[in-house]
Amino acid sequence: MQSHFVQTRDLRMHYLQQGAGDPVIFIHGFPETSYEWRHQFSALAGDYACFAPDTRGFGQTEKPGLRVTRQILAQDIVNFMDALGIEKAAVVAHDWGGIIAFKLAIDWPERVTRLALLDTLCTVWSPGGVHGYWFKAAPYPEEFFAAHHREFIDTIFTGDSDPQLPSRPQSPWQVRSGSLQRWATDEDVEHYRKAFADPMSHFHAISYYRYGLPFHVVHDDSTASHGERFQFLSEAQVAEMWTHPEGLEQHPLYTNFMDYGPEDRHKRFPNPALWMFGNYLSRNRGTSDSASDPGWIPSGNPFADQFSRYFPDLRARRVDAGHFFPEEAPRVTNNTLEAFLGGSI
Repeated sequence: MQSHFVQTRDLRMHYLQQGAGDPVIFIHGFPETSYEWRHQFSALAGDYACFAPDTRGFGQTEKPGLRVTRQILAQDIVNFMDALGIEKAAVVAHDWGGIIAFKLAIDWPERVTRLALLDTLCTVWSPGGVHGYWFKAAPYPEEFFAAHHREFIDTIFTGDSDPQLPSRPQSPWQVRSGSLQRWATDEDVEHYRKAFADPMSHFHAISYYRYGLPFHVVHDDSTASHGERFQFLSEAQVAEMWTHPEGLEQHPLYTNFMDYGPEDRHKRFPNPALWMFGNYLSRNRGTSDSASDPGWIPSGNPFADQFSRYFPDLRARRVDAGHFFPEEAPRVTNNTLEAFLGGSI
């Protein structure tokens, strides 16, 4: 892999590059960097020109300290493509990278030939993602990352830390010691420790979640545009949910699947799309399982149903691994991406 920098219209971006052929852009998740895609590059660079930028605020890309929106983050990728002379590309994205990639594909479909979304979402937040509420509850995230950024990385990537992370409301990142099967090497953990030690990365992480994902309650309303009405919740209102005296799960609004992109709910991406998901979906309320069908597309609640909503040409694959399966289970991830990019699934 080669490491490069490019000056886009308004941001100096670091990226990794390997291979030749049709371009594929890889967008990493949180709290990762372009390093996440090392296994995919080694498998795919023989057939494709692979590019993986560090997104705004992470890795070696600039950290300008501005509030972000999904529009800004997707525009960053468009600007990245323009700076490198890439007219259109397939896009592979994980976690927060998938949120960015969805916005890119739904607003600039002519720039995206194929879209692979790995353990991520489009515009609907599942109530089970309790960290989405915590990020809006200042000053808990600021204080937490300032004091525990190293232990946070250790916990996320190994399942344990010393000392242990604090409990709610200070932190939503409780993991029972030894409950995760460790896949990260010491080198992997050290890379992510160093990358997330920068206080400006903490600022941007909070900005992504706090301002880039404005929560709305969705109400059916036959008199409204597209039959839906949206009730915006301020950061203060979401913070009240997090600090509810009886716990977040007892707050009356908790049962809602919040939507952070109501302006996109009527849009569709017409090109081929792949949704890969890990074992977490078995814990996503209301979905039915069909392990015997490798192409099963989950459905049954607003989180699962968002993928069929936005992608008329959708296929799905389950990965028997945790959230970080591009790194934890690279073989099955690579085989699936090779098949998808090659048009065989």
